[in-house]
Amino acid sequence: MEKRSQAKVAMNYGALYGLSSSELYLIFYFAGAEVDSNAPKYLGYLLLILFLYMGIKSYRDQDLGGYIGYGKSLGTGILIGAFGGIIAGFFSVLMFTVIDPGLAEKIIEKAQEQMIEKGGMTDEQIEKILDWTRKAFSPVFLFMFSILGNAFLGLVFSLIISIFTRKEQTPFQG
Repeated sequence: MEKRSQAKVAMNYGALYGLSSSELYLIFYFAGAEVDSNAPKYLGYLLLILFLYMGIKSYRDQDLGGYIGYGKSLGTGILIGAFGGIIAGFFSVLMFTVIDPGLAEKIIEKAQEQMIEKGGMTDEQIEKILDWTRKAFSPVFLFMFSILGNAFLGLVFSLIISIFTRKEQTPFQG
């Protein structure tokens, strides 16, 4: 059996994560979940943790002879997150520009309502925040934030996952 590279493993598991998280979001969207619902976000985190663990463990067991250092495990997790972010980024752009172009405005309106209810901000402050939020829904920002955000989450979750998946080879082992 041919050994896969770290990038190949990360691409495979990142693609699975990106597609799965996109499907999960679509399920919640078509089921009519509220725009500020936390359920898709937390289930997305759970999916990322699952694919990080499976990807790192697969790379360790199938390609590295059962051994992986903390750094290589961490790097694999970051790459899985980044590759998943590319697919999720494409999906986000598609979601906010083609599937439901009005979704961004719905999210902004909900945020405005929450800021007004909470109080403590002037109308000028709220409008400034909402202007920045509108800019954040540009396709380029959505795509870049998805990649960087998922790579960062891959780092954070892999810091913990790598503690459990690392398995150092000692000089006395073969």
